[in-house]
Amino acid sequence: MGKTLAESILSEKAGTDVKAGDIVVTPVDLVFAQDGTAPLAIKQFQACGFDHLANPAATIFFLDHNAPTPTKELSNDHLLIRDFARETGARLS
Repeated sequence: MGKTLAESILSEKAGTDVKAGDIVVTPVDLVFAQDGTAPLAIKQFQACGFDHLANPAATIFFLDHNAPTPTKELSNDHLLIRDFARETGARLS
């Protein structure tokens, strides 16, 4: 049977044959988060004491939910994302 898309991509990146269930450590081409989960990730990143992204050019934040924001809380989340992207050099889309 053929490989899944994920198996094919990870096999290429790892330089070895990969199948479902394998643990694989490979370089990451792109990291992204959207406004639904990014605030949680940013707060955890900061709580861990991290102060920079490993690859800001390959990190993108998307504001694709609730735009324009209907509540003050969501506006604050968008502000957190915008500030974090600016401070770390990540891209904002």
